[in-house]
Amino acid sequence: MPATSPSALRQPLLALGPRFYEPVAPKPLTNPELIACDGDAAALIGLDPEACGAGDWLALFSAERLPAGCRPLALDYAGHQFGRFNPFLGDGRVLVLGGLDTDQGWLELSLKGAGRTPYAREADGRAGLTECLHELAISRRLAGLGIPTARCLCVIAGDEQVDRRGFERAAILVRLAPSHLRFGSFENCYFKRDTEGLRVLADYLIEHHYSGRVPDDSDRHAALLQAMVTDTADLVAHWQAAGFVHGMMNTDNQSAVGITLDLGAAAFVPEDCDSSRRDAFVASPVDEKGRYAFGEQPTLGLWNCNVLARALSPIIPAEALRAALRIYEPRYLEQFEARCSAGRR
Repeated sequence: MPATSPSALRQPLLALGPRFYEPVAPKPLTNPELIACDGDAAALIGLDPEACGAGDWLALFSAERLPAGCRPLALDYAGHQFGRFNPFLGDGRVLVLGGLDTDQGWLELSLKGAGRTPYAREADGRAGLTECLHELAISRRLAGLGIPTARCLCVIAGDEQVDRRGFERAAILVRLAPSHLRFGSFENCYFKRDTEGLRVLADYLIEHHYSGRVPDDSDRHAALLQAMVTDTADLVAHWQAAGFVHGMMNTDNQSAVGITLDLGAAAFVPEDCDSSRRDAFVASPVDEKGRYAFGEQPTLGLWNCNVLARALSPIIPAEALRAALRIYEPRYLEQFEARCSAGRR
């Protein structure tokens, strides 16, 4: 059902309980204006692109005014960054506002750059205009290629300045995704030895995102892991066939529902990059050792699935974990060949 106003937002993440998030009031931009909008993304929620820059929607997207009942949440999660576990992550500058029922299914809206959260550490909680426009362009290209991705709806800029290797306007990036949960959400529970939290999170994903693929029986958690491994293999096969480089495949950036999340470091392999250099192409300047190079992504997808399996080990038997992980390689190879073959036709 298309959205008619921001008041249609709902926040089912509240059902997870406070161990998974912190309520945070966003910090508004001053004199906000719409800089860019993806009309196709706006259509997903029944919104005219021009409406993003005026009235109640601009007030929401700039964090100037929230509709009654809107409960913005910063999600708590951990993750492996460059192979090392970091238990102190979470959304430092992203707030999930809630979601909408659409003709394409459930979509959550989030604001990136709406101020500091309890997970921000020393960061300012803002986003620069350049990075927001980069994410919007990448997400638009991914969607055009049929690759599952969070969609960037629009970019709103204000009068404030942020220092991002030089001063530029502060901005808020409005994103749409079926879920903002990630592998690191499970790792957070595992690190805290919160077995009940693992069950709560797994059951939430099954109910809200995998209900048609995961039976509601005693083996449901193992079936959920199988579905997540399958979706991850499919996603990475999409990336490799399209020449897409995520740039920062930390487990906290790996989606729990098989979409491309967190595009700040993402790029496509340049068309003039010859085959000898293609696999070594690195999208992020901080990836000095090439851990997340283009050619490493299939292996990293499996590595991330292994981390997820370990996080779920308190609620899934060992043999079921191994069985789920064995799905990855043949599934990836099958999907990659199918997509490459389709591209050659």
